[in-house]
Parts: sequence; C-alpha cells; structure tokens
Amino acid sequence: MNITRPEQLSTLVKDHRNKQGLTQANIAELVGIRVATVSNFENRPETCKLETVFKILAALNLKIDITTRNQAQNENASQWNEGW
Repeated sequence: MNITRPEQLSTLVKDHRNKQGLTQANIAELVGIRVATVSNFENRPETCKLETVFKILAALNLKIDITTRNQAQNENASQWNEGW
C-alpha cells in the first residue's frame, strides 16, 4: 500500500489494531503512553510525534518500508502486468 498522508497511516494502523482485537487502552498499556495519545494518533495523526508512531507500530508488530516513489510505481506496474 502506498501511504502518502498521515491519515492513511493512522487508518491502516487502526484497522490492524481492530483486526488484532486490541483496544486503544491495550496499545497504550503495551507501550507506556496515555490512551488519549493513541486516540490522537488515530484521529489527528498530523499532531503525533514520530516516536509515538513507532511505539504504536511496534506494539502491533508492524514496520515501515520506505521506497522511492518511482520504485513504488514500477512495482505496482509490474504487479499489474503479472496479472495478465
């Protein structure tokens, strides 16, 4: 998935949290932050500290892979061609 905005990241992370059956309180307890901080990330991610984002990702066993935009576009194009 290509993520280019904070809202996209927070939505994806929230979806993963829900799929794992975890609450915001569970995540907060796992990483030692306030429930309000988790809520702020999910609802207003542009205000969240990067350190907090990584704590939340770690609690959900998620990671970020960074690629150049051109590389991501080429990978998407090759996946498209593989389907045919």
